[in-house]
Amino acid sequence: MLRAMKKSIRNGACALVLTAALLPGAQAQSSDRFIVAGVLAAEFALANGDIATASQAYVELARRSLDSKVAERAVDLLLRQRDFVQAKEITALWIRADPASTRANQISLALALNSNDLAAAERAIAHVGSFPADARGAALFDLSRQLAQMKDRDAAVKLASIAVTKFPSLAESHYALAVATTGTTQSRIGEAMLAIDRALALRPAWPEAVAIKARLLVAKAEAASTPGARALAADESVLLLQSALAANPESRDLKQLLARQLFDLGRPKEARTLFVDLADDGKADVEEMQLSATLAAYAAEDWDTAEKELQDALAKERGDANAIHYYLGRVAEAQKRWASAAERYDKVERRGQGDRYWESQLRIAHAYAAEKRILQAVSHLKRLQAQTPTERVTLAQTESAIWREAGDLAKAFDALDAALQTLPDSADILYDSAMLAERLSRLEDAERRLRRVIEMEPKRAHAYNALGYSLADRNTRLDEARQLIEKALELAPDDAAIIDSMGWVLFRQGRLKEAEEHLRRAYSKFKDGEIAAHLGEVLWAQGRKDEARGVWRDQLKVQPDSDILKKTIERLDSK
Repeated sequence: MLRAMKKSIRNGACALVLTAALLPGAQAQSSDRFIVAGVLAAEFALANGDIATASQAYVELARRSLDSKVAERAVDLLLRQRDFVQAKEITALWIRADPASTRANQISLALALNSNDLAAAERAIAHVGSFPADARGAALFDLSRQLAQMKDRDAAVKLASIAVTKFPSLAESHYALAVATTGTTQSRIGEAMLAIDRALALRPAWPEAVAIKARLLVAKAEAASTPGARALAADESVLLLQSALAANPESRDLKQLLARQLFDLGRPKEARTLFVDLADDGKADVEEMQLSATLAAYAAEDWDTAEKELQDALAKERGDANAIHYYLGRVAEAQKRWASAAERYDKVERRGQGDRYWESQLRIAHAYAAEKRILQAVSHLKRLQAQTPTERVTLAQTESAIWREAGDLAKAFDALDAALQTLPDSADILYDSAMLAERLSRLEDAERRLRRVIEMEPKRAHAYNALGYSLADRNTRLDEARQLIEKALELAPDDAAIIDSMGWVLFRQGRLKEAEEHLRRAYSKFKDGEIAAHLGEVLWAQGRKDEARGVWRDQLKVQPDSDILKKTIERLDSK
């Protein structure tokens, strides 16, 4: 009761001071005294936790005084309250009072974009021209960050194009256009590449622009239709970064970017050299760089180095202990030291969603299974308490995988079937159980489940493919099988497994030339025993037996344990 009374008295005092400060007659006194009185009153309200009163006091002061500092303070408080309408009004006053304020213009642009007021955004961009010449680049660079987050990519490009038109000689305007064009999704790569190349022509080896171009090249590599084109674009991104780093040898940002690029492209030894250099320069991120160097050793399968450095980090309490125990488990697992792996994974603690605890627990079960301790592995899984639907799904999938690898397909199916009692709409479990049902010759079960998956996820290409291939492989309902596979191919046109299925159904329909074309395309994308078996069989059916044997022989060299390949050879070439 006493506390409430004190709070009421304080709020009353705030109101009196504010009223006195903001009375019309108060401004007749000197302007400085008026502002000081109003500011004291507003800060008094703020000190007592009354943000609403304080912000409104600053709003009134800003309107009457047109003082830039007062307006800035008012805007900050309004943004804290998410009062964007008044914030927009007072920001405009702030710009009138201080036209050279880059922060006022940044906030004005952000508020315009937030309210989808493109006209106001255009004015904010045009206003950059009133800044001192040496401040314009920074303002445009900030513009790029804001445009990258816009959902309407066309609107973002339109605004960035205004910047390019007004400031064509500034690299930052072209940088903004590149970022606006591609956004955060790496789309419209060609357009973005043209813009970033113009930025680099104006400002060669500019680290930020180089970083954008490198990311665009990686996106280009991922979108390329052939392995050769993908490799070429990836190599180009590395050469670009290496060239920029040679021109800016002191740039840590470029060195980090190159290191991460090499790591992501599967060149961990080269990445490690750079990470070690970055760790040795004594900057604030030394622990992060040391861990990155260690993970590069792990990726390069340098188990001894990875083990030593992880143990050293653990002993010195450097980095996240959970992550270290997890990677120590992975090192032991890679060396098939299963007992050690299980022991290390068991030290990973649950700390919330997204941590490594759950994966570590599942890996413990796999480690037991690898030592043929199947019952212990399953018992471990049964003791786990799944806390989310995703965990329940992965728990069932792991138990099923353990039984499957042990050769007990019935129990593998039962593990998934039991999970469907509590997760009847899990498309992943339905799909996996359908695959097992087919292997168990429970064909009606398999078809029913795959059709349910298609109903739930009509863009899941592999569900169409699995059902279509099943029909084709049994040489039944071939027209329907082909329609299903065509749908799968429409959804995933570059998927080697689906292209293989199309080749196989065409073979079943007697269309051997078309079948060969599809199978050769599939085999060029993925050298696999099943695809080799199918391609060889199509060649064999055309009387080209030596060619068929050559395909089989080459694949057996790299995949000697392929059951389907060995069975196909035995069936066709046993004589």
